Amino acid sequence: MNKLLAAALFSAGLLGAAPVALAQLQPVAPRPAQPAAPMRTITIGFLEIEGDSRYQPVRGFDRYVLKDPDHPFPGAQVSIDDSVALRRTANAEFKLERISVKSAEETQGALTDAMARGIQFMLVDLPAPAYKALALAAKGKDVLLFNVSSPEDTLRRDLCAAEFVHVYPSRAQLMDGLVQMLVFKKWRDYLVLQGQEPEDEEITKAFLRSAQKFGARVVAHKIFETGSDPRKRELNNPALLSAINRDWDVTFVADKNFEFARQAPYQTVRPRPVVGAIDLEPAAWHWTWGFNGAPQVNGRFDRLTKGRKMEGPDWAAWLAVKMVVQSTVRTRGGDFKAQREFILKTGTFDGDKGLATSVRAWDHQVRQGVLLTAPYQVVADAPFPGFLHRTNDLDSLGDDESDSPCRLNR
Repeated sequence: MNKLLAAALFSAGLLGAAPVALAQLQPVAPRPAQPAAPMRTITIGFLEIEGDSRYQPVRGFDRYVLKDPDHPFPGAQVSIDDSVALRRTANAEFKLERISVKSAEETQGALTDAMARGIQFMLVDLPAPAYKALALAAKGKDVLLFNVSSPEDTLRRDLCAAEFVHVYPSRAQLMDGLVQMLVFKKWRDYLVLQGQEPEDEEITKAFLRSAQKFGARVVAHKIFETGSDPRKRELNNPALLSAINRDWDVTFVADKNFEFARQAPYQTVRPRPVVGAIDLEPAAWHWTWGFNGAPQVNGRFDRLTKGRKMEGPDWAAWLAVKMVVQSTVRTRGGDFKAQREFILKTGTFDGDKGLATSVRAWDHQVRQGVLLTAPYQVVADAPFPGFLHRTNDLDSLGDDESDSPCRLNR
């Protein structure tokens, strides 16, 4: 560098800064890319009993199959298939493990084994008596158990276990939906016909509670016997059972076995609609529901099962998986405690029944609408106009916080 150039650079203040300036002009090596977080695999269990009596064909005395229910496992499969599109967003893939045991006594061991293998979400398709053992095995553990098929109110009120989420509607929700529709139509006087099965008694108790809740009246309550024995015709004949000296608007029938219920329509002494076990039934889902994305869900289920119609437990299994998937997406990583917080407290979920579903803090029942269904049509959906609630109209169905003995939020 000659003296004249050096003097010019020095006078401009650049000579001392030359090493820094030159360093700044050097190309900067790119930082090494951060390795992407490995994609997690979240396995969701599905616990069931082989030969569960709830899924035996319902036959009449003539041996014809009247109803042929099936396990709701395909509902969960549809939701797992739906989750594939969210793999990148969730940075996780979801798998379903079907766990079948031979008796209720084996369910506790099956759950314990599944938890030891890292399964933290389990769909439970079991009769109500099996839930107590599961609650003991799960108590205090990092696990959520999703009830997808048992409506018994005792599971929400008396068992009251923090590790359960009751996706399937309670009997209280179902009967409140039915009675809301009847009262909305100004049908307020009921003839109640009850079968002799323990389940018939529980169903009737729920209906009577709902009738009282919404200001309806029971004009007569009779117990029937199933069969055609002429010596007991006063107990098995719908016409004789309905021969009372008061008028009524609707005949409610509770009949687990369905044999009496199928004979009740058009056989009462007065031309009154029959509801409950037949003709108009409250349901979590129906294959003819045609709103809120339901036709697409029904269509995917129909293709997967090659023609079986989607029912309430199928819908509950579908929604339970969807809740796990959505919680993984929203919590950005799938930490169990964050997912549990989202599912139980902050999350809302689209159940394709209109109003968004969410979990009630006091008993972990999923608040949801109820469909009022005829065999080939959804007649209406509850809650109905006029049955308002101070915070969420869906809480007009089932046990509100002030009504429930369960206090999981305290």
